[in-house]
Amino acid sequence: MDGARRFIANETDRSEDSIEKADTALLGLAAQVLDTETASTVVLLTTDKPAGEAAEALLPEHGFHDQIEYQYVSTDCLETITANCFSEP
Repeated sequence: MDGARRFIANETDRSEDSIEKADTALLGLAAQVLDTETASTVVLLTTDKPAGEAAEALLPEHGFHDQIEYQYVSTDCLETITANCFSEP
């Protein structure tokens, strides 16, 4: 998560201390899901472009090649998403 914090800080010209833990936790969760083979790919929906870019840049460095994709979405869009959106028919 330190790498994610550094990446986001560099992208946003902020200090590492000012980066929200939730931003880096998203990357950690994606890595855990891939590492435990709970999923073969992860699509990260986020309103935070630097966090999404960090995921796409850093997770392949840890062996998760072509397994992460981020999509920038609005807060309004996120508020409409439920678990049912991801259920298989």
